[in-house]
Amino acid sequence: MCILLLLSCSFYAIGNIQERLAIFKLNLVDDSEPKFYFVSVLWGSHIVIYDEEGYKKQSIQPIFSDIDDGYNNYKYQLPPKYRQNFLTASGISETDNLFVYNYEYNKLYSFPISKLDIFALKDDCFPIDETYYHFGFELTLSQLPQNYDPNDTTFVYIGEESPFAQQQLTLLNWQKISDKKYDYLAQAHGLHYYLKQPPFHSNYPVCGSLLIKNEKNKILRNDDHASSLLYGRLPLNGKDKDHEYKKQWTGKLFENKPLVVFGFFSMGGKECPVIDFIDSSFSGHDLNLICYSPPHRCSF
Repeated sequence: MCILLLLSCSFYAIGNIQERLAIFKLNLVDDSEPKFYFVSVLWGSHIVIYDEEGYKKQSIQPIFSDIDDGYNNYKYQLPPKYRQNFLTASGISETDNLFVYNYEYNKLYSFPISKLDIFALKDDCFPIDETYYHFGFELTLSQLPQNYDPNDTTFVYIGEESPFAQQQLTLLNWQKISDKKYDYLAQAHGLHYYLKQPPFHSNYPVCGSLLIKNEKNKILRNDDHASSLLYGRLPLNGKDKDHEYKKQWTGKLFENKPLVVFGFFSMGGKECPVIDFIDSSFSGHDLNLICYSPPHRCSF
């Protein structure tokens, strides 16, 4: 059910509501040789094209009508004759660019869509048709710096111009505090970020609720997702014996928009970080995060 809901939202947002900023995830597919990066844009057997008012205009099925190998391959390149169907359904133009933004190091990379191939990657052990595939763009390892790790600190946007402000974000540095309501405090941009752990949590601290105040003690955000089944709780920045976590960031991520904060909660069980504007007059619904997990081959 959650997958279907996420799918329907992504089709709707990409194809019709261009005011919503669609942010994608860059996946490293490392169970294939050669390894490659993949941006999953659509999932499913129908390419659905909408009109400007959001009503279905055309439905094209199947996307690979002439494949007769039983869909046994892990990866297919989209034939040129289907390319425009895919671009139309996803609201993408050949004149657009794919922007890869590493917010940890404030590095932006851009790739013309017209130069990128479109692939379908298997997302199940027993595909009977293309319903079990992710459709999106491939980047070779050589197109990004050596040993580039996209998993934690990368966002992807597809459009004519980059929406990223390219102002270095701040990794929140949590300090344990003695307070009746909150367990940790971080400070950045003249703001105070208070964090409380959930009542039942693991040995390593995770986020239960977040309160942000300005220097005049005015509450700017008060988020409590501790009891919500729609959100997952992410570990706080820091180290344990096995990992170093860099999850919670704040700063000016987007041009012409207020400061953001993210990395506290995830949606859909896929560690897709919820991005919130600190200015509550800006709705988080203006952002559409599309974090499909990378398809994996099955092994027995």
